[in-house]
Amino acid sequence: MVKRFILWVLALAVSVSCGERHYVIIEVAKALESAQPGDTIIVQDGHYPDVDLHWHANATADKPVVVKALNPGKVVITGKSSLHISGSGLEVNGFLFQSCTASRGTIVEFRDGDSLASGCRLTDCVIDRCVPERRDVSYSYVHLYGRGNRVDHCSFTGKLNLGVTLIVMLNYPDCDDNHHSIDHNYFGPRPVYGSNGAETIRVGTSQQCMQNSRTLITENFFDRCNGEVEVVSIKSSENVIKGNVFYECQGVLALRHGDRNQALDNLFVGHGVRNTGGVRIVGEDQVVRGNTFLGLAGERFFSALALMYGVPNSLPNRYMQVKNTIVENNVFQACRSIDFNCGKDFERTLAPVGTVWEGNIQEQVQTVAEPSYEELSSGRGASWYSPKAASEQAVEEIVLKDSLYVLSEGMRITKPTLIRAEEGASPEVIFAGKKSQNMITICDGGSLTVRGIRFSGRLTPGYSLAKGIISTDDNMIEPYTLTVEDCTFSDCGESGFVPIRGLKGTFGETVTVRGCTFEALSGDAVNYAAETEDKGRYNADDILIENCTFNRILGIPVQIARNGSDESTAGPYVSVRGCTFDDCCNKVRGSVLRIIGAQVLDISGNTFTGSGRGGYSIRLDEAPWEKVTLKENTFNNSGKVLSNRAL
Repeated sequence: MVKRFILWVLALAVSVSCGERHYVIIEVAKALESAQPGDTIIVQDGHYPDVDLHWHANATADKPVVVKALNPGKVVITGKSSLHISGSGLEVNGFLFQSCTASRGTIVEFRDGDSLASGCRLTDCVIDRCVPERRDVSYSYVHLYGRGNRVDHCSFTGKLNLGVTLIVMLNYPDCDDNHHSIDHNYFGPRPVYGSNGAETIRVGTSQQCMQNSRTLITENFFDRCNGEVEVVSIKSSENVIKGNVFYECQGVLALRHGDRNQALDNLFVGHGVRNTGGVRIVGEDQVVRGNTFLGLAGERFFSALALMYGVPNSLPNRYMQVKNTIVENNVFQACRSIDFNCGKDFERTLAPVGTVWEGNIQEQVQTVAEPSYEELSSGRGASWYSPKAASEQAVEEIVLKDSLYVLSEGMRITKPTLIRAEEGASPEVIFAGKKSQNMITICDGGSLTVRGIRFSGRLTPGYSLAKGIISTDDNMIEPYTLTVEDCTFSDCGESGFVPIRGLKGTFGETVTVRGCTFEALSGDAVNYAAETEDKGRYNADDILIENCTFNRILGIPVQIARNGSDESTAGPYVSVRGCTFDDCCNKVRGSVLRIIGAQVLDISGNTFTGSGRGGYSIRLDEAPWEKVTLKENTFNNSGKVLSNRAL
């Protein structure tokens, strides 16, 4: 019979039908001090903010001490909270971590100081939207230390910030050969982050690649986990990844570092979605067997199957040569790319050797009967939790008449918003505030469409100059969309005054600027180049600038940057088409278009007149693998094109 602990503090206890009293969460640590194997501690329903929980047990995996929510999902942990699990044989069951912020790098950690966990379990729990204010603050949901621990039937959702969702840590002597089990979990949608460091699961690090982790990752459901190219990143040896579903994930299972790993009986479903991928291989004696790859549209690092070229005398964190890979009895249907020469370049020159390719089926069309989403996700995740479908928010519409609008304070966009001119009208907006602000700031929760408005940056005597016209907020966690059509931006007389700008640490899913006029500007016109470190980060995934006119621009009309050579993402995708540039950026070493590291770039049908004369009309800095198209551009008394390669 399970022993139940009773807390004799009437102010904190609530009776249930059987007359027992149950613990509030802050009493659990004390109760665990006397708990015996097989005991269960029931935690009373409630909201528990700002709790730093340290739970330790001395039991076994076969006969654990269980800390359990009275009603699964009704024990809600919020605020600045974290849980440390240590000792042996402790099971944590049925808790909801919601809107927490991690105080020490993770929400749940199988360690307390140097006391590691063994034979412990996190089950039927949910960690949902536990994110900071800024997306570039890094932390994880779960860190697994020790040996023999299990994370199962949990749901991990709402991860928007930098940092791996779940990490198997190998940086203690008692962490290798761990036989952890990560099984039957649901990993919810994660948007493209825009740099390295947004994996869903990682096992080890490059420096630990020769350690045998022997972690089992089985029967999980990865639902549109798009953070970066490596959905699951294996950086250790002798792990098994089996029976998982990767559903429309814009990334791959990466056998990135280490040897003798096995990818078995997994299902990869792409539905033709951009960058959906399968398995990428580095190292020796890897096995890819019995997997099914359906409708995957990714190429190169995102291919259905990619065997990497290696680096001679490679350091651990680069690319060891692929040797003796076994690829057998897999099904590839309607997949765009199987790449046995992936990443071949000036550095990676060692081809894969000893590859065994047997019993695989390759077909151009999909004939395998695909189970429904509900069937594929059944039995994965917390039993009591259903992921909330994204609801369509009503768009707030603001219609401006044919008049002058003076903003004494900037507008803050916190929901989907359309600002448009009344039919036949040509409204003008200026700023006249007591302190400098953006005219329009896109904040968390906001997306914005602007049509047919004239924005002037001219200074109103006695008032402050605006900081900019349309900008993101300083602190954002959510991605946004922006569409600007048929607008005019003029008379911005300071170099820091930018009409359209994405700030550092913010991310636009799509940014579209179409049919707009930019004139008489001292600074840049469109700037998405705020990420200046060489980390491969960028500020928007899809940027389209089309049929726009740029006239008398002292700064750089279009500046977009993804610095560094990191290959963990596929963006940004940039198109500049059908635009005219007249008397733009004629400074010494200036550039009309300054675009760094766009991985897919189309500059076509543009006309440059009297522009870039002190430098370049188009200045690129691109890697060999990036797809760059320059065609049908006209240059009249203008600068040339600077590129890393012949275009």
